[in-house]
Amino acid sequence: MSQDGASQFQEVIRQELEFSVKKELEKILTTAPSHEFEHTKKDLDGFRKLFHRFLQEKGPSVDWGKIQRPPEDSVSFR
Repeated sequence: MSQDGASQFQEVIRQELEFSVKKELEKILTTAPSHEFEHTKKDLDGFRKLFHRFLQEKGPSVDWGKIQRPPEDSVSFR
């Protein structure tokens, strides 16, 4: 598969994922109680936009080389 073909394939997959997520979020929204509908709709729209951004990003989403260990005393176990 050529580089152009691979890019087109990735774009089609990305679009299908976004469409699938949108449909599933719409199903979830139908289960929201009427008094929480607007709040739930806003939350799900925010998730959809975040998912869109995630799919558009190229390369690794985390630069693991920049991750540092927390100080020893920052986590306590009881």
